[in-house]
Amino acid sequence: MPTASAEPGASPAGRPLRILLTMCYLVHRTGAEMFTRDLAMWLRRRGHAVTIFATAFGDMADELRLASIACITDVADMAARPDVIIGNTHHETVRALLHFHDVPVLTICHDRSADHGRPAQFAQVKCHVAVDENCAERLVNEFGIARERIELIQNGIDLSRFLPRPELPARPLSALVFSNQAVDDAQLDEIRAACVARGMRLDVVGLASGNHLADPAQALGRYDVVFGKARCATEALVTGNAVVMLDPGYGMGEMVTSANVAHARRWNFGRALLTRPITRDSVGAELDRYDAADAQTAAAWMRERGGLDASLGELERCAMRLAEQHAVVAVPAEQRAREVAHYMDDWIRRGSTTSVHLHLASARQHAERLQQVLDDRQHAHQQAFAAEQARHDAQLRAELEAVRADADHQLRAARAEVAALQTHLREFHASRSWRVTAPLRRLSGGLLSKGRRT
Repeated sequence: MPTASAEPGASPAGRPLRILLTMCYLVHRTGAEMFTRDLAMWLRRRGHAVTIFATAFGDMADELRLASIACITDVADMAARPDVIIGNTHHETVRALLHFHDVPVLTICHDRSADHGRPAQFAQVKCHVAVDENCAERLVNEFGIARERIELIQNGIDLSRFLPRPELPARPLSALVFSNQAVDDAQLDEIRAACVARGMRLDVVGLASGNHLADPAQALGRYDVVFGKARCATEALVTGNAVVMLDPGYGMGEMVTSANVAHARRWNFGRALLTRPITRDSVGAELDRYDAADAQTAAAWMRERGGLDASLGELERCAMRLAEQHAVVAVPAEQRAREVAHYMDDWIRRGSTTSVHLHLASARQHAERLQQVLDDRQHAHQQAFAAEQARHDAQLRAELEAVRADADHQLRAARAEVAALQTHLREFHASRSWRVTAPLRRLSGGLLSKGRRT
């Protein structure tokens, strides 16, 4: 067990905790995955011992293990009992709490509709957390959890990575669609058309586009306007970009301003605010609201309130409180049996959707999107090749026409010259001098003939 340091960033008063985080997988660097990664790293820096239990890991596991964070795919591999479980996804949280049957649990709802956002409904769960008001509504309206039992703790951004960009220009020149859903389709065409009409270049970053950035912190500063939602919007906002809430999978909202940033933050710049279809007119209307000074004010507000220390500090205090107030959660066997029966009944009725199935479905969907992007790019390449071939053929035809025209010109010039010589010759033969000298030419011809005979 690591010892808490007295230096800034150390854990608060009290013993460091042994914390188990659960997550369906750490593969695609989605918002919830990056939250889990940031939380684990932050808690480790605070002096806690951290283990992550997930069904599958990608390259993030190497980064986490280098930071002395254990990564496991079987909860039984954790021999030491954790002091608290922080659950980020439904099935993995249930697996962990059933294995460690007397450990207090804190669950986090990251998504309004996804299966993994459903809360584990067991007596061990002592705290429910929602990352925004939309998720809090889900817990209240779908799972009967009283609003006063729900903590609103919003996602934070590592401000040491996402540094402020230089001052925005008076007129925006560049824009970025920052979304894992964005592909080269009709919606992207609408966004691009609105940007082109205003003299702005547009780039796209995200999984589905095939242009995924493991660390977007350096890239965001190169753009003036960013289209995104949720974590993407938050990262862009703390960087100092002008942000339009938009995601191709859901729709679009407003430009984030100093007047609406607090309200938009409570809803995580997310899906509930994306109420309009994406058209070049609606995108253009938000781009026309661009105000460099106001964007800077909104960014300053977000940096003051949206850092990791602010959000994860609240989460750490909840975990410390649970470990202190519910060190051991004793659940009667009859109650545990009812809870497990309810979970299994729900699991069966919902089609036995496990995190593995979700992962496979996500991977299949991702593969289909990549295939679509590949097909679109291949089609675009074929079109470009055909256009280049047509341009080359046209150039050859033009060159041949030029050569033919030049040859025709030279031929006409030669014929004109021959005609002129013939005319001159006829005039010369018709001249008086030619007739006067005719006897001399005959005499000369006769003498030449005689000379050849002798």
